[in-house]
Amino acid sequence: MRFILIIIGTVLAVLFIAKIISGKKFESMVSELDSGSFPMNQLYIVGLSWSQKGILKLKGKKAADLKMYAALLYEQQYADYYANIAWAEAITFAHLFLTISFLLAAIAFGSAALILLAGVFLSVLLVIFSLENMKNELSKRAAECEAQLPEVVSTMAILVNSGMILKEAWNTVADRGEGTFYNLMRRASENMKNGYTDVDAIFLFGKESNSSEIKKFTSALIQNLERGGAELSIFLMNQSSELWNAKKQLLLQKGEKASGKLLAPIAIIFIGIMIIVMTAAFAGPLF
Repeated sequence: MRFILIIIGTVLAVLFIAKIISGKKFESMVSELDSGSFPMNQLYIVGLSWSQKGILKLKGKKAADLKMYAALLYEQQYADYYANIAWAEAITFAHLFLTISFLLAAIAFGSAALILLAGVFLSVLLVIFSLENMKNELSKRAAECEAQLPEVVSTMAILVNSGMILKEAWNTVADRGEGTFYNLMRRASENMKNGYTDVDAIFLFGKESNSSEIKKFTSALIQNLERGGAELSIFLMNQSSELWNAKKQLLLQKGEKASGKLLAPIAIIFIGIMIIVMTAAFAGPLF
């Protein structure tokens, strides 16, 4: 059995090295990747090499999902690139950790089953992480944008009421803020400058936010613009009021959930105190 593990581990290691050599042509694709978002990215050439053909080629629903996430996160023109990077990351991690697992299992043969189980489990977790990472990033971005939406709409309402047209108010708010939401607003501003209509740029902004709350707001805003925008200032003021109320309700709900989570540690502490008191009470007559 140890001999079989050695053979499998050696074959996987040789294949890994071979793919590094054959994947040298992909080095330019991974050299500029952010190591924080894409750990061990220099090894992704292994996954890129594997994914060029055969059953490991990116295709089907998984390809469509990854490209959709990448388009929202990194813009449409980079969708194919980041989808393939995420796929290559998953393949690379799976190959690397399976190789390590089989070799370690052969070395520490007494714990081979445990090592293999842990290695397979870790490989699966890393594959899931790689394939779901962009989706998770979009969810975080949506939550961050929703938290900033009431403040942005309030500021825009004030600027429009002061006499600015929507485009000017949008650009002013976008230029003054920092964070993901304002970056998306600046991207929309650039789209407006590059030939997009205000309606198209705002629609794309809502789509890129990946937030149902923001999509709802942008849809209502677009409808107002298509009707001529005569009541734009009133619309923004109403939206600002509704969004702030919704945010207050959300904060109250989060507070209630947080207080509920505190019940468990409080109960544990109370039980601990009771045990100490009862122990002291029973031990008292012994001294």
